[in-house]
Amino acid sequence: MWEARFLAVCCRFYFWQANKTLYGVRGIAKGIWTLVQTFNLYSAVPSSDSQISYGSRDPLLSNRKLYPNFFRTVQDYEMQHVAIAKLAKSFGWNWVGIITSDDDQGQREAAHLTQTLSKYGICPEFTLRISLTVFYKTYFRDLKSSSSEIVIFCGTLGIHFIKSLGSITSILRERTIILPASWSIATELIHHYMDDRLDRSLVFSPPIRYIAGLQEHLSTFHPSKRPDDKLLEDIWIYLHWCLSGDNKKNKLFSAFAGFSLHNCTGKETYGQLINYSRDSGTYKVYVSVMSMAQALHDLFTFSHITGEKQLKTIKFQHKLKMFLRKIKFKDLYNEDLSFNEKGEMTEILEILNWVKMKVKYNNLTRNEPVQVHVGRFNPTFPEDKQLTILPNRITWRHGKTPKGLCSETCFPGTYQTSKESYHRCCYDCIPCQEGHISNTSDSENCNKCPHDRWPNEKRDKCMPRDIEFLSFEQDTMAIIFPSISGLFLIITVSVSGIFISFLDSPIVKANNRNISFILLLSLKLSLFCVFLFIGHPDDITCMLRQISTGVTFTVAVSSILAKTIMVSIAFKATRPGSFWRKWMGVTLPNSVVLICSLVQVLNGIIWLSVSPPFQEQDIDSYPGKIIIQCNEGSVVAFYFMLGYLGFLAAVSFVLAFMVRTLPDIYNEAKYITFSMLLFCSVWICAIPAYLSSKGKDMVMVEIFAILASEIGILGCIFFPKCYKIIRLKMNRRRQFRDKQ
Repeated sequence: MWEARFLAVCCRFYFWQANKTLYGVRGIAKGIWTLVQTFNLYSAVPSSDSQISYGSRDPLLSNRKLYPNFFRTVQDYEMQHVAIAKLAKSFGWNWVGIITSDDDQGQREAAHLTQTLSKYGICPEFTLRISLTVFYKTYFRDLKSSSSEIVIFCGTLGIHFIKSLGSITSILRERTIILPASWSIATELIHHYMDDRLDRSLVFSPPIRYIAGLQEHLSTFHPSKRPDDKLLEDIWIYLHWCLSGDNKKNKLFSAFAGFSLHNCTGKETYGQLINYSRDSGTYKVYVSVMSMAQALHDLFTFSHITGEKQLKTIKFQHKLKMFLRKIKFKDLYNEDLSFNEKGEMTEILEILNWVKMKVKYNNLTRNEPVQVHVGRFNPTFPEDKQLTILPNRITWRHGKTPKGLCSETCFPGTYQTSKESYHRCCYDCIPCQEGHISNTSDSENCNKCPHDRWPNEKRDKCMPRDIEFLSFEQDTMAIIFPSISGLFLIITVSVSGIFISFLDSPIVKANNRNISFILLLSLKLSLFCVFLFIGHPDDITCMLRQISTGVTFTVAVSSILAKTIMVSIAFKATRPGSFWRKWMGVTLPNSVVLICSLVQVLNGIIWLSVSPPFQEQDIDSYPGKIIIQCNEGSVVAFYFMLGYLGFLAAVSFVLAFMVRTLPDIYNEAKYITFSMLLFCSVWICAIPAYLSSKGKDMVMVEIFAILASEIGILGCIFFPKCYKIIRLKMNRRRQFRDKQ
């Protein structure tokens, strides 16, 4: 059967390549030419430049201008580097090491792998180039000082490279190794020299395909049947450690391979130790040969149809290349195979977990890595679905997933900041700044909370801010202040009642009773203003609280000023022919109160018209709080109100102080002096405290100033009068009883 002859050529070529070099290109052409001669398709076909490789992955060979006749059944290593990077990214690894061969191929692969890893945010800690000229202790020292738990192999796979890795056995045992697909075709060679260093490693490999009949065919191979086949003799020495008749060859193999040879029984077979029918590399050879056979068959058929029996060399090369580009056929698994524009076959990669176990082959027990399927990489899928991984099926070293990180995980509430003059994958964890959170691990930055929210203590969640204002439900002072205001409101009403009861008494008459009632009324209204400062502020209360307080206090201070002016005029009017006599009466004090109050009323009207007070939310003064407060609107109007009050109080104080010593039993200048001194002292202390406080503290300062001013005026001006009135009434009653 031609199929058996084809498989024989295929396997002979594969084993010759595996022993000499793993990435032969020219050898493919030789194997195909052997196939052509075997099939006798063309008796006079010259040697063709078209080549099909089953293992060469150098991206340079994809350049169709430089290598128009080169094809391969695998993809270049760029795609498998993408697969490795995505695998590392899926496990959250960003800190790896690279070990490569010390040649041009290894240097190019390591450079491209580093570039690809960087695109996915992964940093190589080191790139170790294994060379036979460097003493193994150098490698040991470099690896020992590294912290990465993941090591990726790349470069040219050769027996010297693999033997050199044996010098760092103990270091590699502590790390998880990732092997590219280009290494999977030589699992026996790797396993023989690296032993358990690859235990529980991850390997990318083309899907393992079963070639029916290949293992049985290999069992018929034996050196005794082919005494002139030196290649088969070498394979026998390597597989079964059998002594040959050539002593020089025996010594060379013993020194080179590192094992002792012995006499064999003669019953050994080709497939006794290795099941090549399930090897991915063997299947790639099969596909390569099958592709060339299909192209030759299509070319043969086309030549017969056109009647062209013999092809010239140049024309044959061109037509063979053309048919290779266009071939489409199904493999043993009914999958469509063809070459893309780069002359490659799209390659699906299996992800295998090599776990070392005892495996039995033909009554021989060997410790071999069992290949457990744990995932797949399909480059034809969309970008986010190319990698499929089953982490639960992976057996890791030390029983847990390696960290693969340069720095510890930054927990929620912190963010990463790169260390200066170091890898960007190495960072410190810094707590989020005030007002910001991070709710995921390893955040690169923190997100600011919305204006109505604030971070919790861990800074991993935005919580609603506490709303603060002077409220009856939450603040004790919000109950104390109205209570005091209500108490003094009752006292003020009582004083008014006493004055009304003794309206015709000399004391009430002498102290200008009209102005006294206006003063008492303004004090009552100012006590009511206290209630505007308590509770949730809104635009209406914000406008009323300041303007009503300013106007009522202006009326009160204007009344006191009118009293003071009348006291001064009264003493001057006692002189005969005095000019001041005509100013005596109710016109002057009423005019003073009206005019002085009107100024403040006009200020309030302009204030409300131009820039009225309004409610605002202060989120900057206290972390985690929203302070509901009143913005005064026009700062000029606000300070004019306070300044004008201070001016009236100062004038009243100066005038009262000047006439405080004039002799008169009803002279109230002394009481006015004390009341204005107390009034000015309270507001001089309150204004700085008011301006330096925030939120409800500011409100409480203003309420305190209002109440203190009220108590000062009421206590210094009206309490002495009430005392005199009550004492005079009691004296009259005593005198009336004594007369009886």
